[in-house]
Amino acid sequence: MSTQVTYQMVLSAHPDAVIIATGGIPLTIPFPGLEETRWFLAADLLGGVEQVETPTAFVIGGGLVGLESADYLAARGVQITLVEMLPEVGADMDVLAKAMLLGRLKKQGVAIHTRTKVIGLTKDEALVEQDEETIRFPIKTVIMAVGVRPVRDLAGVLEYSGLEIHVIGDAFQPRKALEAIWEGFEVGLKI
Repeated sequence: MSTQVTYQMVLSAHPDAVIIATGGIPLTIPFPGLEETRWFLAADLLGGVEQVETPTAFVIGGGLVGLESADYLAARGVQITLVEMLPEVGADMDVLAKAMLLGRLKKQGVAIHTRTKVIGLTKDEALVEQDEETIRFPIKTVIMAVGVRPVRDLAGVLEYSGLEIHVIGDAFQPRKALEAIWEGFEVGLKI
């Protein structure tokens, strides 16, 4: 626990197989004006590292993490505007869970805008493109939930070690937790 695993540590353990489940790192998008804006990652909000201290928040990203962030904040009385550049939100979610979460967000008054792409930020506004039109939203705090990138450092250095390596979960490719659990189960059956 709380230990950085190194190439040398793995080799000294003489494992029969290595399962790499190092997860992913939340992405940020360097929107023009981001440096002027009060913003943080949804992972930091949901992990308790950051908190929204403004009456409103602007969530960028309508996947599971963005929707959960909106739900978390709306339940605490924060007025939420959520934007997603794809035609629908929650595309990465189970149908039933998605329906329940979207119903809760609707009751909480969360404003959801799909097909809406952020093109820039200022201290007080988000500039977005929606149907080839530029729209401005007032902002106080921005929550970024735009995906993750795989953490593959250890997998990369172990690739040529001659060890049996299995990369699973977000370390292989960012997606749902249930898929990572299934991959771990499958690898456990094979080794």
